[in-house]
Amino acid sequence: MGFWSCILMGIGSIIGASIFANTPIAIKIVGGHGIIIGFILAAVFVFIKSIPEIILGISLPATGGSYMYLSRLVHPVLGAINAFTQLAIGVLKIATMALTFSTYFKYIVPSCPEVVSASVAVVVFTIISCFGLRISSLVQNICVAVLIIALGCYVGLGWGHTEVTITEMITDTVQLSALWAGMGIMHGSLIGANVLVYSAEEIENPGRDIPMAYLISTLFTAIFYALIGYITVGVVETQGGMKAVYGISNLAEVSKIFMNNGMFLFFIAGGALLAVVTSINSAMMMFARITFAAARDGLFPKAISKLNQHGAPVVSLWFNSILAIISIVSGYNLDDVVKLTSIPGLFLTPLSFLAVFTIKYKYPNSYARRSIKTPHWLNCVLTAISIAACLILGWYVFGTMEARHYILMVVFYGVSLVYTIIRYFYLKKQGVSLFSDMQSVYKPWEEMEKDAIAKLGDKAIMKN
Repeated sequence: MGFWSCILMGIGSIIGASIFANTPIAIKIVGGHGIIIGFILAAVFVFIKSIPEIILGISLPATGGSYMYLSRLVHPVLGAINAFTQLAIGVLKIATMALTFSTYFKYIVPSCPEVVSASVAVVVFTIISCFGLRISSLVQNICVAVLIIALGCYVGLGWGHTEVTITEMITDTVQLSALWAGMGIMHGSLIGANVLVYSAEEIENPGRDIPMAYLISTLFTAIFYALIGYITVGVVETQGGMKAVYGISNLAEVSKIFMNNGMFLFFIAGGALLAVVTSINSAMMMFARITFAAARDGLFPKAISKLNQHGAPVVSLWFNSILAIISIVSGYNLDDVVKLTSIPGLFLTPLSFLAVFTIKYKYPNSYARRSIKTPHWLNCVLTAISIAACLILGWYVFGTMEARHYILMVVFYGVSLVYTIIRYFYLKKQGVSLFSDMQSVYKPWEEMEKDAIAKLGDKAIMKN
């Protein structure tokens, strides 16, 4: 992908199912008027949280991102935990997006069962992803252009139908614990540009394009989301009072207040549905590549690491998609899925940030030649702040969960542990050491390090 494709991929990955699925949930948690501050603070948090990923992505681009950094730069056991965590998050996020798609699709085809439309959406975009990153990014670019116009119409047309000012919403008192919990949900709406890190080896100039595209796409989207949040709360409060704000279940209900039938259908088709499919598209690209990298090392069956003629991890794509469809059919509702993806993401994903502390010593020259020249000590401090922020937000979101959420997560990680033990001894009987393969030398990184040494010349760092 080139630079502009990276920006559009980032925007399309962020502006997706989450803004439609998470906004009503966040509004209920923060009490409506905290939504603008919540989105702004969530954007700051996302920036901080993203710094470690960006540093790693521009220093050592790798398909499979966090899994590769943990298994090679920290410890293979942590790599395994990350692989299972990202598998769960990926599957449930795809399920979230598909369920959100079905919620809005029924406004166009009311007779279509939600399970059917959600499952079909997953299948269609799995097929598109199988044609490789170039086709996926082309589809993404077209969808994002229409999507921005549709959401712009939501903000523009809704502006005249709210009597609540932005100043009133920003200056209103918000309960701190509720704001933190809301941010934990809302940060998921602003994450998405990290798809660039997980596909870094397929980007023309990752050292330049990843940080610039990440910054532009996240900042643009954060401002857009704050405006959407303002319109959503303001219009509903103007029509029915603050009590009505807590009853918002989706943005389609709000848009019907101020849109005629033609604009409403355009908002659903060009806004809600395209937002969801761009997220499905990018999520499949991102999470399938993590599963692919783990399978290449043997953690998952080797067949999952198969690439097709387009360079797409076709088996991994279908593996993730089939699990997502099973999740959809199982009957878990949207609130369940949102919370189940937020907790592992906040508590366990930060494990991958630990690679920032070790990269300087594993690949010093590639690290020295990165495009962002912040000192190592500052990178470590920012990484520590990112980890702390994730844990704090995770704790507040954790308090909103119910017993079935805890049970499902415990069961998942318990099954993952049993599977890994069985897999380890199965491969051992065949003379294969699973954890040794997971931390084996990655040849592209070795080539990058040699190239960095040659270009640094006398300034090259020689490892002991």
